[in-house]
Amino acid sequence: MMLIGNPLSGAATAPEMLPGWSGVVGRLLPPGAGGQLLRSTAFFDGRGASHSVVVLVAWLTTGVVLCLAGRLRPPRAATLAASPRGKRVRAAGAS
Repeated sequence: MMLIGNPLSGAATAPEMLPGWSGVVGRLLPPGAGGQLLRSTAFFDGRGASHSVVVLVAWLTTGVVLCLAGRLRPPRAATLAASPRGKRVRAAGAS
């Protein structure tokens, strides 16, 4: 996200000044949407901020769903072993 999102965000100048498709793609990534939201709020009294808010909420929702999906996956039996009290602890040698 940092290596691709920051240069394509157009935050230093404007996304319209980037060549071709890069300005459009940059606005769909969080750094570009955040820069556009900041610019819309600071200079245009919030007009045109809805696209940026939708993009940021979509990224946030996707991240939350992926985190929750990762928690639903059962842990591997090889790396976890049951302790005498029933709590799970990492087995020796597992990284």
